[in-house]
Amino acid sequence: MAGGDLPIPSSDDRQIIFCIYCAKPQEIGKKALTVTCKYCNKSLTIEDIRIKEYRARRSIETVGMVTVEKKGNVVVTDRITCGGLIVRGKLKGNVISHGPVLVSPEAEIHGDVTAPALAVGSGAILEGKYDIRPGNNRPNSPSA
Repeated sequence: MAGGDLPIPSSDDRQIIFCIYCAKPQEIGKKALTVTCKYCNKSLTIEDIRIKEYRARRSIETVGMVTVEKKGNVVVTDRITCGGLIVRGKLKGNVISHGPVLVSPEAEIHGDVTAPALAVGSGAILEGKYDIRPGNNRPNSPSA
C-alpha cells in the first residue's frame, strides 16, 4: 500500500440499519457504536443494551436490541425506542420497537408497546395498549 492509499472497506465490513426516528435505511460500518443519521441528523446509538439490575431512566434509545434479564427491573418515564426487545424481567414504560418484542413466561411489562411482531410466553404479565402490525414503525416501507 502506498503512503496515501487507504484500505477500501469490503461489503463484509458494512451493515444496513434503520433510523429509529425517521425510519430511513443507511449503510454503516459493522464496528460503529454511534452514527449520525444522514437524513434527520439525529445521533443514533448502534450497540445492544443488556440490563441485569434495577435501572430508572428517562429514556432508552438504540438501533440495537434491548434485553431485560430475569433480575432486571427497568422503569422508563419517557419511552424505550429500539431495534428489538427481549424481556425476561420487569419493565415499566412505553416501548416503540422497530423489530420483534419477545416476552418470556416470567416477564412483566406495564406500558404501551408498538412493534411489528410480538411473541409472549404463557404466564407473562402484560398491562397496556399493544399495537402490533407488520410494517409498524417503518412509515416509508411498502407495507406501511
